[in-house]
Amino acid sequence: MTARARKRFLICVLLGLGIGGIFSLAFSFGFFSGLNNVQNLVTDTILFRSRDGVTAEKVVMMQIDEPSVSAFKEQYGRVFSWPRTLHAQALRNLADAGARVVVYDILFDAPGCPATVPRPCPEDKAFGEAMDYARQKQGGGVQVILATVGSPPEPSPLAPGENIKYQDTIPPIAELADHASAVAHVHPWVDTDGSVRRMPLVANMKGADVNGLPLQAAAAYLRRTKAVDQSGPGYLYFAGRPVPVDDHGLAIVNFLGRPSHKAADIGPGPVESVSFADVVKGTFDRTKVKDKIVYVGLTAIGFADDYFAPTSVSGVKMTGVEIHAQTTEMLLRSAYLAPQTVQSTIAIMLGLTLMAGVVLPFFPPVLGSIGILVVFLLYVVANIWHGTEAEGVMSAAETFTIWNNVFPAAALLTAYLAVILYRVVFEQAEARATRGVMGKYLSPAVMTEVLKDPDNLELGGVKRDMTVLFSDIRGFTSVSERMDPQDLVAFLNNFLTEMTDIVYVQKGVLDKYMGDCIMAFWGAPLIQPNHAELCVRTGYDMVKRLHQLQKIWISQGLPKLNIGVGVNTGPMTVGNVGSTMRFDYTVMGDAVNLGSRVEGVNKEYGTNMIVTEFTYEAIKDTWVCRYLDLIAVKGKKEPTAIYEVFHPIGESPEPDLTRPEGFMEAWDAAMALYREQKFEEAQEAFEYVRELFFDDGPSMVYVERCEVMAQNPPGDGWDGVFVMTHK
Repeated sequence: MTARARKRFLICVLLGLGIGGIFSLAFSFGFFSGLNNVQNLVTDTILFRSRDGVTAEKVVMMQIDEPSVSAFKEQYGRVFSWPRTLHAQALRNLADAGARVVVYDILFDAPGCPATVPRPCPEDKAFGEAMDYARQKQGGGVQVILATVGSPPEPSPLAPGENIKYQDTIPPIAELADHASAVAHVHPWVDTDGSVRRMPLVANMKGADVNGLPLQAAAAYLRRTKAVDQSGPGYLYFAGRPVPVDDHGLAIVNFLGRPSHKAADIGPGPVESVSFADVVKGTFDRTKVKDKIVYVGLTAIGFADDYFAPTSVSGVKMTGVEIHAQTTEMLLRSAYLAPQTVQSTIAIMLGLTLMAGVVLPFFPPVLGSIGILVVFLLYVVANIWHGTEAEGVMSAAETFTIWNNVFPAAALLTAYLAVILYRVVFEQAEARATRGVMGKYLSPAVMTEVLKDPDNLELGGVKRDMTVLFSDIRGFTSVSERMDPQDLVAFLNNFLTEMTDIVYVQKGVLDKYMGDCIMAFWGAPLIQPNHAELCVRTGYDMVKRLHQLQKIWISQGLPKLNIGVGVNTGPMTVGNVGSTMRFDYTVMGDAVNLGSRVEGVNKEYGTNMIVTEFTYEAIKDTWVCRYLDLIAVKGKKEPTAIYEVFHPIGESPEPDLTRPEGFMEAWDAAMALYREQKFEEAQEAFEYVRELFFDDGPSMVYVERCEVMAQNPPGDGWDGVFVMTHK
């Protein structure tokens, strides 16, 4: 082996181990959360998508379903105004039928009578007496469990070993809680994709540990006075067996099967049910509830107490009450799921990445790629085979280990890319590729400066504060369907040329075209202290030029396109990313993703240009902007304030961008009322804004939102955040 070959081999091995080490650290400390989301989806597909035919043995649901709503609506109105004597009658009938535990996934946090009725409230008294009646039945009595809600979540990060925390709790009223066997929390854990895969068996509320409904129900079924015998890192003991949990007491739910929602045409689910109306009337099948845990909850369409689950099919969600019921069934069967240990996952990652570093240096890129592909496919097949072994896990008291499918595979592919990039890019074409490629996405002015001092260009990637812009054509799909392909391409090319020229005039870097979308950024490769100002000016000039082009298009009989521009400022990683054949100078990071999401928000508010609070802080002294909203975009938990850009301060706007006198004052007044939850007054104020400027999209949005929120107030815990459910 020549000295050059030895050097290449050593660097490739170090690259492989280095990538393995990076992924190992990321996995150990919870980084690369996007891979965790992919892991969840893969696990859902392998373990749960085909699961069917398993029936719950210990739990049944008493559903306040559509027939129940119809049965009592005429006499009592909406569900939440029903008298609690209905619950009392249902509970007595369940007790007479031999139910063992009755669990309410309903919060009774207010008296059942108006304030004008003397206490104790007759409705609550009847319900409490029904609980006493149930508890005193022969054979051990019926245990009745009520729900409590934590609010709001603890804002500070949780330390390892700490349960999920809530600063406060909303308990059931004392007139009912004093008669219940226990009170338990109702909170499932919702992942960032909206699915429930884990359940906090114990949560900390106001400094006290509170059992979850599933754990408390299972303990009551077994007549155990204490639900948790012992707990430690990675487990808690229930009924003499360790239940695997994560650092915060979250247990993976081993779902029996698909949702049991009768309103969805997907066939029967694993949990049997009886209708609340039938139980109240005494016309239900009593054998269904005998010696069972009966979960009581809202399942009628429109109450929004439902979530996606790994077993969801055809877009059908699972009701919250059924998630609790299936979790209880899992606990009573002792059929648990546990993630693969960190140590074994790291060992597999290091082994796979080392293999890439050892194999690739001795073979041509094509043969080496085929070899790595074979290893990757074998790993995938092994994971699928292992997943099929989980089919019978619900029929036996055992713990099934879920392999980590994604991190090792991602580490292998990343190590493969790193080694190939080293061999092809850095060994063979570093200088030539750099000079040739950079001229394609840098503006002439920036390119000139880079060539003066090449040290300003860091090919390895660097993290710095930058500003990114996304611009997308609205309704381009419908336009493309009406135009001849050649005319469409020419039309699009002319438009993109106009927009790209504006990017170059403001010394921006054109990152890429994504169909009809333009992505550009400022702040690299040259340091530009005013990168936010340059970027916002670019977006503003784009909108100005668009309005000019619209008049030309109309005169030529061409479609009138519209655009949305999104801008965000923040820390981004900039550098060359790509494959063995091509790499691009691009930006990555959460700040980039947020910029992309904000661009799409224009569709929601009927605006042309939106900037985030981070960009606004940099330009607020030089631009006229208005506060739009506090939103949580899809894929991010932290809310972000957004602003609409009008025009530079001291510069007269174009006629199409002009707002009448008093417009901004009227908007600010309406927004103040909205924040104070004076929604009816806010609605009138936003209507007035529309009178000043009828085509104002944001005011139209708030008029509709205020109307809805006036009917369904968010309550004292409302933080003003509007959650975007799509991109």
